[in-house]
Order: sequence, then structure tokens, then C-alpha cells
Amino acid sequence: MKRRALRVIYSLLFILIIATSGWSASRRSDVTTDFMKDFWRDPDFRKRFMGTYGFNSDIEPEFKNEDEEGFYRKLSEIIPTDPKKAIQRLEKRVGPSSSAVLDFTLGTLYFQEGETKTAIKHYEVAVEKFPDFRRAQRNLGVAQVRQGNYSEAVEPLTRTITLGGGDGDTYGLLGFAYLNQERYTSAEVAYKNAMLFSPETSDWKLGLIKSHIAQEHYKVAASLLNELVMQNPDRRRLWRLQANVYLQMNKLNEATVNYEMLRKLGKAEPDDLMLLADIYMTQGWSDLAVPVYLTAVEAGGMDDIDRAFKAAEALTSRGAWDAAKQLFKKIRSVHGEALTEEQELALLKQRAKVVMATGTENEAIKMLEKVLDKNPMDGEALLLAGEYYSQQGQPEKAKLKYESAAKLSDYKADAYVKHAQLLVQNHNYSEAVRLLEKAQEVRPRQNVKDYLESVRKVAQSAGSS
Repeated sequence: MKRRALRVIYSLLFILIIATSGWSASRRSDVTTDFMKDFWRDPDFRKRFMGTYGFNSDIEPEFKNEDEEGFYRKLSEIIPTDPKKAIQRLEKRVGPSSSAVLDFTLGTLYFQEGETKTAIKHYEVAVEKFPDFRRAQRNLGVAQVRQGNYSEAVEPLTRTITLGGGDGDTYGLLGFAYLNQERYTSAEVAYKNAMLFSPETSDWKLGLIKSHIAQEHYKVAASLLNELVMQNPDRRRLWRLQANVYLQMNKLNEATVNYEMLRKLGKAEPDDLMLLADIYMTQGWSDLAVPVYLTAVEAGGMDDIDRAFKAAEALTSRGAWDAAKQLFKKIRSVHGEALTEEQELALLKQRAKVVMATGTENEAIKMLEKVLDKNPMDGEALLLAGEYYSQQGQPEKAKLKYESAAKLSDYKADAYVKHAQLLVQNHNYSEAVRLLEKAQEVRPRQNVKDYLESVRKVAQSAGSS
């Protein structure tokens, strides 16, 4: 009868804890990754965490005496209405000689109050008093994972499994702990076991996928993601994760399909659109990339402005002048008032490149000189201005720009080459050879080497004639 009464008390107490628990869903960004937040909020997990708490004298600690049992019975009446009061009473009662059940209960109450660090301390006391206390080992492991103490979580979780408590949650959290320690093979094994017990828990499937990705098992990861995407077609992160896997496999077409699906579903965010447009550009489809870039700039905040500038640079380098102009105009209309001075100058330089290439050089040099007024040491603007003056037959001005650029370490090699080309135009071959040799010393390049050999031959020929 006594055993039966104890069983009833255990069950009643923890059913009440479940009923009154708010189970704090808040999380720190450095504690769990995005894919675990649904797991912590899952009401079924709350129940599994608390358990049924039936009494098992072989692996559960008993009360030390009838007085302690009576205290525990009265405590169960306080928990539903005033868990903080229950904590206060337990704090006064627990001690070196009290039952591990009291430490375990106190830890659970602190856990439901969101005080995970304190809960861990009491769980540790409970398992120290009774090492085979399976529920305490399990809850300790769960709390350590929740706190982000992944290495500390492994021992109690594996101990739980050894004691016969290997269920989906325990294996899944063990996999999560391994994953965050970059022990990817161990994580894979744990997640596979978790899926045997809980095949429908998407968090464990996603954990297994991440384990495969970390081990560069991209084909397996992509296949597993197919199933998840089909089951959860509205989840952006799955489409995007699979797209990233396809990119790792160099399957650009498949990645494109994923990002286009996000567009169709209305779930594509600015960074998704930017990446989709980048893929189109990589494949040489600037006509498809441009409208996507424009949409991304329209939808995005200032976080995407650097990506937009890089996109404009890519269009410019490919000679897609009209497309580049469209993008410049969109950047200006959407972000004009918020652009920093540095961004303003970067935009001005890109526009100058387009203007120079499309035949309105006078407008281009005005832009470049405006940039140089603000920053005389802008190497890119110096080279562009030197190129302009060279094209306009003003070698002395071009020379000054190239010499200024040559003083900047990042632009020294290119400045020497540009200056050498200017000298070749004016038949000063020997000096051009000297500058090309200096360019090769700074940054050796095959095309410059070939050009140097050609100019050297002309110089030798000119010298012997």
C-alpha cells in the first residue's frame, strides 16, 4: 500500500508541475541554433521531459523517512498555485541527508521558472546522491543542452541511455550536443537512433542532415532534405539549406529552382534574391539577374547595399552597361538618403566606369575628380582618371594619376602596367620595360609577363635601328 501511495504522490506532483509550467520558450542566440527552437516549445516534449514519474524502487531513490514523505505530499498542494513558495520550502528542506527526490524536484521547479543554471546545480546533487536516478540524469542532460553546455551534457545523456532511458529526445539531444562540439560522426549515429524512436521529429532529421553536410556527404543531405521539403513546403530555411547543399555540389540549376520556389511562395528574403541573381550572373544570364537584383534592392535594407554594389560591379565588368545603369538608379532611389559618404563615392566610381564605356567621357572625369577631391588616395579612381586622360591624349595628367596610384600598395602593380602602356603609346619602350619589370616584382602575372616580353623585343629592335 505504501508503494502504491508513493506512486500516486509522484504522479500527482509532476502532473501538477506540467499543468502549471509555462516552460520558458525564450532562448539565447548562443545557446541553441535556429532549428531547435520548435523542439523546446513543443508541448509534447514538456510532457516527455516531466515524464509520468511512476515509482520504481530499483532505480528511483526513496524518501528517507515518513516525515519527508509527508512534506512531499503537502508540497504537491502548493506547486499548482505558488511554485515560488514551493521552491522556498524545498530550499529549506534539502540538504546532505535529504532524499535525492527533493533535489530533483527543486531542480525541475527551477527549470520551469527559467533558472536553468540553478536547476543544473540541484540535478547534479540529485545524481551525486543517487547515480542511477535515471530521470535526474536525463533532466540534467536536457538542462545542460538548454544552457549551451554541450560537452557537459554528453555524460548524463549517455548515462540515461545506459540506464535504459534511450528514447528519441535523449538520443536527439545527444546528437545536438555532439553537433555543437563538431563531433559529426557521433552526432550522425545519435541522430539516427533518435529517428528510430521519433521518426516524425523534423528536428532530428535536420540534425542528421547537418551532420552529413559537415562531413561533406552532400548527396545524402540533399536526399534527406527532399523528404523534409515535401513535408514542410512553407519552411524557407529548408528550401534555402537544400539550395546551399546544391551549390556545394555545383548543381546551379537545382539551386536556382529552390530559390525560384521561394520567390513563388512569397518567402524569398532580400539575401535569397541576391544569391539567386548572383547564380544567374555566374551562368552568364544577366538578363535574368537584373530584375532579381532590382527586386532585392527594393525589398532589402541597408544590410544588402554592399551586395548591391558588388552586383553593379559584376554587371559593369561584363559590359552590361544598361543593366548597370538600372541598378545604380534603383540603389539611388531606394537608399539615396541613407548612403554613407564612402558608399556615395563607391557608387560614383561605378557610374563613372559605365559613362566612360558608353562614350560620355567628360561626364565621367567630373565624377572621378569629385571622388578624388573627397579622397585623393582612392587608387581605383586614380587609375580610372589616368585611363581617361590617356584616352584624351593628355599623357602628363595621366602620368601624374598613375604615379599617385603607384604609391598605394594595393594598386602599385596595376599602376605600373597602366603607366607602361602610356609610355608604349608614346614610344618610350625602355622606360616601359622598367615599369613592367617592377610590376612583376610586386605581383607576377602571366599576361604581364607576355606583354613585357613583347615590349622588350620592340625596345631592342628600336635600339638597334
